[in-house]
Amino acid sequence: MADIVVVDSEETVRSVVERILRRAGHSVRATGDFNEALQILRQSRADLVLTNVFLRGIAGHDAMLRLKTDFPGIPVLMMSGVPDSSVIREWVEQAQFDIFPKPFMPDSLIHKIEEVLKTAR
Repeated sequence: MADIVVVDSEETVRSVVERILRRAGHSVRATGDFNEALQILRQSRADLVLTNVFLRGIAGHDAMLRLKTDFPGIPVLMMSGVPDSSVIREWVEQAQFDIFPKPFMPDSLIHKIEEVLKTAR
């Protein structure tokens, strides 16, 4: 399966997502800190980054651009509790990232991740 880095400032969300992905057979490295996520990605390339739009210490748009610049071949799937926000939609369109709404059902998350990974290949 895939090696996925999960970045979410909320420990509960991170833990739930990590458990869902592991049960689906994926390898998961999770953190609540964006700079730590960058370190993880520098140490070992991932197949996908799953991140919350809003992270502690960095604006979502800045995080997206940084990931795209530093790791251009790694697809990024963003989670958001407000995916229909015009600002978030603009960010997604500009940086060409995909977005996934929170809350979600485990099966829908797995399906979306498989879709993003398939498109990236």
